[in-house]
Amino acid sequence: YDGFEQGTFPESDDEWSTKGDLPWELTTQEVNSGVFSIRSPQLPRALRTGESNVTFSTNPAWGKGSIHYSVYSAVQVPHDDFRIFVDDILRGQGPNTVNTTGFEEQELQLPPGTKEVTFAYRLNPFDLDSLPPAQPGRIDAVFLDDVYFVPS
Repeated sequence: YDGFEQGTFPESDDEWSTKGDLPWELTTQEVNSGVFSIRSPQLPRALRTGESNVTFSTNPAWGKGSIHYSVYSAVQVPHDDFRIFVDDILRGQGPNTVNTTGFEEQELQLPPGTKEVTFAYRLNPFDLDSLPPAQPGRIDAVFLDDVYFVPS
């Protein structure tokens, strides 16, 4: 997989699926390279709490290796958070702070076989009645770009 530059996410991308209160979407708002990335949805505050996931499924023929991705996380607990799962096992989080430096390159090692790597965005994850003031620069979003698998 070589990014989102075909501009067809998720319709023509067999490796990707999205589910939750609202789907992740293709965007040009923030990108690491090229023209497109994907972003978590802007969940309405009327939901009070909500979640949206995007999942990358590896091909069983790929064997073991690593998934590489660029992430720009502009979330802040307790307002919202960002977590990464591999086959429903928590493998990473955040950064759960407003990132003022832009995209960061990340890598996850994966064993052989079909794996589902899920990027999860949650609004008000603790279901609080009221939230403290948000840090300046927070945009309630996670952006992903340049996602690819490298066999080992």
